[in-house]
Amino acid sequence: MACDERVARTHHHDPERRTPMTAADHDWLDLRAPFDDAAREHSLALLDQAVEALAGTAEAEPLIVIDIGAGTGNSARWFDRALRPRLPGRELRWILLDADAASLRVASRSMPDATTATAPITELPAIAAEHLPGTTAAHDSDGSAAEHAPGPPAPARLLINCSAVLDVLAPADVEAVVDTLTRFSGLGLFLLSITEHWPLDPPDRRDALIEHAFSEHQAREGRLGDAGGAVLAAAARRAGARVTTGASPWNLQGPRDREFLTRFLSERTDAVIEEDPELRPIAAAWLADRLEQAGTDLHVAVEHLDVLVDARG
Repeated sequence: MACDERVARTHHHDPERRTPMTAADHDWLDLRAPFDDAAREHSLALLDQAVEALAGTAEAEPLIVIDIGAGTGNSARWFDRALRPRLPGRELRWILLDADAASLRVASRSMPDATTATAPITELPAIAAEHLPGTTAAHDSDGSAAEHAPGPPAPARLLINCSAVLDVLAPADVEAVVDTLTRFSGLGLFLLSITEHWPLDPPDRRDALIEHAFSEHQAREGRLGDAGGAVLAAAARRAGARVTTGASPWNLQGPRDREFLTRFLSERTDAVIEEDPELRPIAAAWLADRLEQAGTDLHVAVEHLDVLVDARG
């Protein structure tokens, strides 16, 4: 049976429990995929550190991998390609979690054996519990840490991952992620979270104004915006997890990346004008200058924060 004809196992949860997270345009996800893949080359050291905590379990015991904000599956496909050769013989059971059913239908065509869960991220603890039968929670019902035998932490049975998602989460989503990791002694690897830094070269006196307005736009409707990665890292530390961070920048160079730069800069300008309509003439002039430079020597370093959370206790 052809892959696109197979039906993924699908779970539907309460559609009324919504978060600020919304579906990204599919063509944007496809356009950015090669740039994400290049940036994730910088993430491999954190990935290898995560693998050390996942190895050592009996081959018969599957690893539950939940990709949150899975979208059309670009992130999960990258993680799958990266994990399998590093965990030979370990069965990976994928769960793709997203609130947008249409995106998950696209994802299931390339990952037909994955379970898809159409639900908000606040449902993550319940979804993980469904797929981890017999797992003893790491915390008691009163929230205190459960007692463990002395010695090194046991290998994790749960990995939660994502790419370029934390900026669109709300505080309740972060709470759900950290709660799931601590409850089930899991690993979390969260890549490509935007920060407030995306310096352009050559610099322009208008850059700071544009960057500030864009940052404000990203934090609308309760979203964490460019603080998402730092907020999750801090929450995990408060919960007693070990946290390691890294960087995975996009390095965009004109004229090589002119098509992507045009889309990237145009959409950021649209967001700036939406945030502050009075900036329209300044933003439009800035964009015109930057698009001209994209055909020559413009360089943009879009900084991302990677976060590895080890909640095995």
